[in-house]
Amino acid sequence: MGGGIILVLELLFIFFARIIDVSLGTIRMIFVIRGDKWPAAAVGFIEILVYTLALALVVGALGDPIKLIVFSIGFSLGVVVGVVIEERLALGYRGLQVTIDKEHGYITDELREEGFPVTCWEGRGKAGEKLVMNIIVKRNLAPFVAEKVYEKAPSAFVVFMEPKQFRGGYFKK
Repeated sequence: MGGGIILVLELLFIFFARIIDVSLGTIRMIFVIRGDKWPAAAVGFIEILVYTLALALVVGALGDPIKLIVFSIGFSLGVVVGVVIEERLALGYRGLQVTIDKEHGYITDELREEGFPVTCWEGRGKAGEKLVMNIIVKRNLAPFVAEKVYEKAPSAFVVFMEPKQFRGGYFKK
């Protein structure tokens, strides 16, 4: 009876440890991509500590397929949880390059009136004169800005970009 409880506890530990360490790995990679080396190192320390503890329970039991399956399922769910956490944290900034028909140029002024930084230039597409807007906002504001554009210009072409570094300019706080 006691051995069964210990096995269940080990399986639960392996499962949740993998979810935690893989989620932390996702966050660590975001810090690395952004160039935040010290936060990445701190998260990486905890990530590898949790991973090593979980791995220790599996390496000694490679002949136990249940532990291997639980280890792998924990990894898979950790990927999902890591992405959800990353989306909620919305760290950093997102660039939007928005191409609209020139007749919708008033959108530029409306966005600026709301405090969004907009740089624009004229272009020419297959279907005529265009206006291209470059907008850098906090990540959590990017979907809001895109939706505002789509409400007024449903045929807008919006590209979301991940700026790694930038300097100067104006940003909505």
